[in-house]
Amino acid sequence: MKKKIFALIDCNAFYVSCERVFNPKLNNKPVVALSNNDGCIIARSKEAKALGIKMGVPLFKVKEIVEKENVIVFSSNYTLYADMSRRVMNIISEFAPSIEVYSIDEAFIELTNMNVDYESYVRQMRKVILQYTGIPVSIGIASTKTLTKVANHIAKDDESLEGVCSLVKHENLDQVLEDTNVADVWGVGRQLSKKLIANGVFNAKLLKNCEDAWVRKMMSVNGLKTVSELREISCLDLEETSATRKSCCTTRSFGKPLVNLDDIEQAVTTFARRATERIRGENLTASTVSVFLRTNPFDRNRYYSNSSTTTLSYPTYDTMQIVKTALQLTKIIFRENYKYKKAGVLLSGFYEKGTETKDLFSEARYRSPKLMSAVDQINERYGSDTIQIATECQIGKWKQKRKNCTQSYTTQLDNVLLI
Repeated sequence: MKKKIFALIDCNAFYVSCERVFNPKLNNKPVVALSNNDGCIIARSKEAKALGIKMGVPLFKVKEIVEKENVIVFSSNYTLYADMSRRVMNIISEFAPSIEVYSIDEAFIELTNMNVDYESYVRQMRKVILQYTGIPVSIGIASTKTLTKVANHIAKDDESLEGVCSLVKHENLDQVLEDTNVADVWGVGRQLSKKLIANGVFNAKLLKNCEDAWVRKMMSVNGLKTVSELREISCLDLEETSATRKSCCTTRSFGKPLVNLDDIEQAVTTFARRATERIRGENLTASTVSVFLRTNPFDRNRYYSNSSTTTLSYPTYDTMQIVKTALQLTKIIFRENYKYKKAGVLLSGFYEKGTETKDLFSEARYRSPKLMSAVDQINERYGSDTIQIATECQIGKWKQKRKNCTQSYTTQLDNVLLI
């Protein structure tokens, strides 16, 4: 049986790299990008890593380093990042017949049946991605998806490899696995790694050599698949088509605490609209709507959290119907004299468009498809928030902190760079 060959393409410090594409002055400088509400650091340049700034740390905890070392800080610009990701993935798909988009900045491809020199081929891919998008990537090649993760880590850490590491026909794979911390193995989470280390399994080589029965007891069947992959037995195929999602949630922390129902309704309207647009883009209709509200969890003296759920009389992707339902639920769970910090809208109970049970007595079934299609086309052409619900069209007191957010260079016509 022919051994499978996979490659993992991972964008380097993706959010930071996106910012650098449109501002080359950021090159070779410490740069970080923040999470929603400018809270935690979620992307770091290698220069920022060298200063000891950890992933996920709240910005205020490293404020002294940021100020002393002149670290450049950006608010996350998810519109820009999503579009740059799409461009990178489109290029990758031109190089490989099979692709699995694993995350916004990662993709697996299979090279098994391609009559090429694997390393030379992916180096050419890397060159084209950099030329066409400006995004640097690291690529790991191996006989299983788990081993491509190991190879990718090496490609990122060892600059002499120039972004590509192949473990196919590697002379000393055991040494590579011995140098790989067990916590860095794909599929081994933080809690599981603690259990493994407590049992003397410190690295990937030791994990690979564990007995199957012990692995199943300690890590379950999925853990046994991970160990098999470390033994160069492919157990995980590419997932080229994703299964229908179970739920779609839009949730945000507010830029400042909210006390008025009107302000919260404005936020909930936006969340409901965006969640509905997302499922409509996937040809899904929702039959269940949920809304939650909560105050600051650290304020134990005045903490309040509540949620409410309802099942619709018919599944729909009509924004107005879902927004109306979400606002009704918001009124049910809202309590006065609380300072609300976060809210969210969750859609679930999905049907593929056209397979849901019809409601013969609903006017929405006549107006919804054409109206929603028109709205989506306008928003796609002129910007995602061009057409909004009336409830949203007021001063957004709930808006998140985005003090240092850059422009949407690739998706808004008035934001395009002028030369």
